[in-house]
Amino acid sequence: MFLQYMTGLLILIFGSMHFLAISALAPTSDKILYLYNSSSGAHILIGGTLNYYSVKAVYTSLAWGSVFELLLTFLVFHVFNGFRVILSEQFPGGTSEKIITYSMLIVALIIFIYGSNTIVVMLNGGGI
Repeated sequence: MFLQYMTGLLILIFGSMHFLAISALAPTSDKILYLYNSSSGAHILIGGTLNYYSVKAVYTSLAWGSVFELLLTFLVFHVFNGFRVILSEQFPGGTSEKIITYSMLIVALIIFIYGSNTIVVMLNGGGI
């Protein structure tokens, strides 16, 4: 349970950093996440910090890529370990716990590899 609590705390820390990367720390002067023109009644995105160059600056940075990789690691562990504990309590027994543990491990690894691949692609300037 100690690892579950620690990853929860680290998710809060690195999740906050991720939020700051796309909002308060984004490299623009207005610091507005979204700016809409609604004079015609329709919401049309006309500016804000989430423009192409500010997003690319964040997602091609090795420092931010490391933060995102750590966040992914903590999230995957926290979520799938939590699922494993809940399912093991619902279906107790040696065989079912092994099936649950290995199933969670396989799915967690698939998601972790897919997420890590996305981060690497972004770091290399792809996808943006």
